[in-house]
Amino acid sequence: MMGVSLKQRIHSMSQPVEHSAEEEIWEIVRSWLIITRIITFITMIALAEFFEDITVGGLSVSLWSLIVGIPVFLILSIIIIWGDRWMKNHLLPENENLLGEVDRTHGRQAQMLTPGIDSGKSEVKLHPIFNR
Repeated sequence: MMGVSLKQRIHSMSQPVEHSAEEEIWEIVRSWLIITRIITFITMIALAEFFEDITVGGLSVSLWSLIVGIPVFLILSIIIIWGDRWMKNHLLPENENLLGEVDRTHGRQAQMLTPGIDSGKSEVKLHPIFNR
């Protein structure tokens, strides 16, 4: 398979990306959630290391940072995963026909119907790994 030339890559980068408003909003929100998750993780480690000797409510601040930080980290991760799944399901009906057409033309179905065309062979038997 031939690679894409540098000129074609630069030209494709200059073309506007066509995203819906929902996609753009989710990408911004997702970016902030990821940044917040990283800050939470770093803060949790820093509090656990620097404030081992200070106690609040009978527990050390390092233990409180773990008690509060781990659930916050998990909640942020779950929100990111749910948002990605929602966006995927939200956008699937629009692109389903296109993805199906691409798969039929260039995907596994085309490979099964025309094996060996790329290598110049007319008859090639495919042996899936699970049948070997």
